Amino acid sequence: MVKRQGFTLIETVAVLAIVASVAVIAVHRFPTRQRQQNAEQAFWRELQTMWQQQTLTASVTGQPQVVSFRGTEVVTWGGKRGRPISGPQWHLPLPATLKTERGRDIQIQKNGHPQLAVVIFKSQLQPKQKIRLNALMGWGAYKVTHVKDANGFFDD
Repeated sequence: MVKRQGFTLIETVAVLAIVASVAVIAVHRFPTRQRQQNAEQAFWRELQTMWQQQTLTASVTGQPQVVSFRGTEVVTWGGKRGRPISGPQWHLPLPATLKTERGRDIQIQKNGHPQLAVVIFKSQLQPKQKIRLNALMGWGAYKVTHVKDANGFFDD
């Protein structure tokens, strides 16, 4: 009987299983660009819902609300800046690819109108552009735009 050199079927299947397992773990563990884009889009949708909820709460209850943009999350509560009233707070974490340049609290008045404000975000997915959130005066509205240079915008 002539003994052939090479792998047996069992050895080949075992090696393929190990390689496939490592590949699945690597693909699942490291985020793809599409997943990161989906996470940012989900954040903007959830922020819109949170914002609308706060403007509605302010106009219905007559209690001012605060939307606070922090480095890693957005937090909302009832009351005025620096003087929250007891009640629920909602926390919305920012995706790992999105950061605010600096913290900012936006007061939503008891009639549902926010104060004029600008919040600048940086996204790792678009490093040459910044994302500007403009809180507009009437009807609890805000506008999100992508800008190349946000240095000249008033954000105090």
